[in-house]
Amino acid sequence: MSRKAWLSTALAGAAAGAGMLLARERRRSSQLLAISLRLNSTLRRGELLQIIMETAEEALDAEASSIIMVDASTGELYFEVATGERGGEVKQIRLQPGEGIAGSVAASGQSVRIADAARDARWSSRVSNRVGMPTRSMLCVPVRSGERTLGVLQVINRKGGGAFSQAQLRLLEDIAAPVAIALENMLLYEALEQSMLQLRETTAAKERLESELKIAREIQSSYLPGSSWRMPGVELNASLEPAREVGGDFYHYQELGDGRLLICLGDVSDKGMPAALFMSGLMIWIRAKANGSLKPSQIVAHINREISSEESTMFATMFLGILDTASGELQYCDAGHCPAYVVGQQGANALTGHKNLPIGIFADADYADNHIRLSAGESLVLYTDGITEAEDSAGHWFGAERLAEQLSHSVGCSAEEIVFRLSETIELFAAGMPQHDDQALMVLNYG
Repeated sequence: MSRKAWLSTALAGAAAGAGMLLARERRRSSQLLAISLRLNSTLRRGELLQIIMETAEEALDAEASSIIMVDASTGELYFEVATGERGGEVKQIRLQPGEGIAGSVAASGQSVRIADAARDARWSSRVSNRVGMPTRSMLCVPVRSGERTLGVLQVINRKGGGAFSQAQLRLLEDIAAPVAIALENMLLYEALEQSMLQLRETTAAKERLESELKIAREIQSSYLPGSSWRMPGVELNASLEPAREVGGDFYHYQELGDGRLLICLGDVSDKGMPAALFMSGLMIWIRAKANGSLKPSQIVAHINREISSEESTMFATMFLGILDTASGELQYCDAGHCPAYVVGQQGANALTGHKNLPIGIFADADYADNHIRLSAGESLVLYTDGITEAEDSAGHWFGAERLAEQLSHSVGCSAEEIVFRLSETIELFAAGMPQHDDQALMVLNYG
């Protein structure tokens, strides 16, 4: 073969190999995305852990799997859920720190691939003897969030026999990353639920007035992001001024990747401690459901199904949108909220898109999206009814007309300046009259 022919053949082979590698990586990325979306479908412990197990088994073609959680208070490991024919019995077993292969992986933070578990010096037969399932091959990886080990994810016995491959170990390690995020959200939600229960018990008789105000403010501020955010071409500023009787106003923003920004502002119907707690739960659900593949209406619908119940009498209005920061395209869902304004050279114009029901009323309510495109130099203004319903000494409301007029004089101002000017104008209008409702405001400048 001539040198030229040999070189041509080699280049063709290299190109074919690169194409196969690229196709394999695309399949892997698609698989991991599907897994991540599935893991984000719930925050309920039993459901989530079962999904983790089923996902690991299916992806690794294993006979059984376990998620072994770390008890933060004792350092012990415990089997919360295990799948397989007799997986239910594993729930009762606790391991001492460092005990067995799982304990070793949790302590070291290093993944292991074992072809014959019984021959491994770290092997503990307590679990397999208890459930009557012999363990042959095994993959075991730590589930970590930052520097903290949340647990250990393992799959047992490759179907058809034989050992798991190194590629399968890497896949399980990749799966452990979205598992960690899902577990963090679950633990955060459980901590909030526990706090809600404790607060109901301890504040029923004694936490009133100023003490309730202090606690509710602390709850609100702990779940809100910072008041300002910027990137080239986009500037955001927000404020939340609680009333003397604290309600449940909230705002949130979150980068979704690929130049997409989620923004949200809402208002819980009730006041005081219940509204503050309900708002905190909403903030967790928004963070858990937000991702680049869901439309705003889908995110809102997911949250609505989670919070709607016959026992609860609270609901919330919400504006939730996703902005493509490159094009200015804004897709948003208006769940019964105050009309947003777009401020530009034509003045301040209220959005007139499709209105949906507030969330928390009907679990099966349908939600639809609206679309607008922001032009360079335009501002999007979101607010709660505490702004328009601010009262003067004669009992007159600030109102939508005054709001639009004030905003029309804010063309070309920074987001921070618009928030400051509007807040100052409302304060002058009220002239010392007490504030009866929370006042939340978010301004996004584009271009």
